Amino acid sequence: MDPDDLISFSDAARQIGCSRTTLYRAADDGRLNDVEVGGRRMLLKDEAWEDFEPIRTGARAQKRSDKAEPE
Repeated sequence: MDPDDLISFSDAARQIGCSRTTLYRAADDGRLNDVEVGGRRMLLKDEAWEDFEPIRTGARAQKRSDKAEPE
C-alpha cells in the first residue's frame, strides 16, 4: 500500500467539506474503506473514496439577515 493512497480523517473532512464524524460513520457503515496505521485510522483513497458523497442531514438552520441589501 502506497502512503499516497491514505488520507487522515481530518484532512478528508476539510477536502470534502463535511465533519470527521460523518467520515467515521461512513467508514463504520462500509461506505468508505479505512485501515489502522500505527494505532491511527486512515481512509483509503480508492474507488469508494472517489464516489463518496456525504449524506447531509440534521444541519443547523442558517440565520436570516434582516438587514436590507445596500443599493
